[in-house]
Amino acid sequence: MASRTWLAVSLMLLIWFGYMRWLAPVPPTSTNNSVATQALPSQATDSSGSSIKVSAAAQSATVSNFSPIVLGQTSAIKTSGLDLLFSSNGGKLMVAKLNKFHETIDDKSPLIAPVSNEKSSLAFGALFTDEKLSDFSRGAFEAKQIGSVLTFSKKNKIASVTKEYRVSESSNFIEANFKISFPKEDRREWGNLLIPVGTNDTEVFDGQIPLSAWEVVYYQNDEINRVALDKLRKEDESVKQGHTEWLAFGNRYFSSVVINQESQINPDVVFKKTEGFNGAYLRYPIVLKNGQKEIQFSLKFYLGPKEYNELSTVPGLKKLIDFGTFAVCAYPLLDLLRFFYKFIHNYGAAIILLTILVRALFYPLSQKSMKSMKQMQKLQPKIAALKEKYKDDQKKLNEEQMALFKTHKVNPAGGCLPMLVQLPVFIALYAVLGNSIELFHAPFFGWIQDLSTKDPYYIYPILMGLAMLIQQKMTPSAGMDSVQQKMMYFMPVIFTFMMVNLPSGLTLYIFVSTLLGVLQQVALKDKKGTVPQPA
Repeated sequence: MASRTWLAVSLMLLIWFGYMRWLAPVPPTSTNNSVATQALPSQATDSSGSSIKVSAAAQSATVSNFSPIVLGQTSAIKTSGLDLLFSSNGGKLMVAKLNKFHETIDDKSPLIAPVSNEKSSLAFGALFTDEKLSDFSRGAFEAKQIGSVLTFSKKNKIASVTKEYRVSESSNFIEANFKISFPKEDRREWGNLLIPVGTNDTEVFDGQIPLSAWEVVYYQNDEINRVALDKLRKEDESVKQGHTEWLAFGNRYFSSVVINQESQINPDVVFKKTEGFNGAYLRYPIVLKNGQKEIQFSLKFYLGPKEYNELSTVPGLKKLIDFGTFAVCAYPLLDLLRFFYKFIHNYGAAIILLTILVRALFYPLSQKSMKSMKQMQKLQPKIAALKEKYKDDQKKLNEEQMALFKTHKVNPAGGCLPMLVQLPVFIALYAVLGNSIELFHAPFFGWIQDLSTKDPYYIYPILMGLAMLIQQKMTPSAGMDSVQQKMMYFMPVIFTFMMVNLPSGLTLYIFVSTLLGVLQQVALKDKKGTVPQPA
């Protein structure tokens, strides 16, 4: 019974690791939730919640109709975390560099640039689909800068557009307010305003594994949704409708976000993949009420690392960090990791301390589980005798087994349940070490100079595999048939190959956790040297 439980749990863990490595995160853009833009009238709403319907013709122009915006006269703003460059052409942000983060561990390597003229010239632009407003998408604006406040203005015979950007000195947020006025026009419908996030090059950081897992993330109706960029089909366009709070584009550690604030109209989220653009955009229908001559869009941009404290200042934005199903356990584990780092200033050592702490906290449960399975092990001869005696009567066999368990006060699930209780915490810790910006370019010692990338010499995956093999050899095989025994000995090899390309911070955690498991089994040996079989 206990051996089968151990086998079942091990297989479950194997499946889960395989899922996390090759299949997670990402619900694909399914046809149930995706609809062709041309066939769907907009269901956006205004600030009062009233529905705004826009004709299909007004929606036919998409981000793919816009060619890259050429850099014009520039205005630069530098903060503690960002180097920004705005262009008079389009009155938009053209370059954003993170002055604390380089592409590699070499301080002379280029700074990470969430927005660049070469790779993402349309990102964070304000694109107008109506032909009479097209000049406001890329035409030259008049620029005015006062400190960290930058204002672009432009007008023609039809309308005037003002774009104001307020850059925060102490954070990576930028407030953006767009105002569109139609002083002499009585027309109510003016197409759409598109705010894209994305790139025209999906290999921005070619070869850097942590920086190449591109995805689009959007927060709509208080739910997080993730779509891997490689899941988007070329030339396919899909629309996500609901109460949209923000839209982001990025990878495991960095992201560019457009946050919908107190805008007068709620936008749709539209996905698009073409030769010139890969990503998504917010689509605001520009529809005026009777007598209305002006419409405003209030936004906030975020460009930077997926840093928990800073993201937590915006509702739902901390979910941008992919901590998975057990995120509620992940947040306190991240706080503990940071706590240890404050004292030892080494995230590798902090991982070891955190792993020891988690193991220590669950030690009573593990001990209870192992004692329960030790009792089960002692009953194996009697269980085997019952199986032989009632081999042709399954019902009677079950009754006699339950009576045996009751007589000896043994719970057959007592060895498994305590282990299952621990799984959410171990899975959450796995997610924290695989997705936290704190480990990006963080050194441990020796050959590990970046805990966010794989072990260059595969030492920790091999040590982990050896530790798992030792643990398996220490585990009695009573009750296992030959096939089960071979499978259990083969599993350390499988896990080793699965771990080789994971971040070294993760493999360090799994190795230390496995090693502690071995020491725990040694500590719980009985006087005869028998090790209770773990679940």
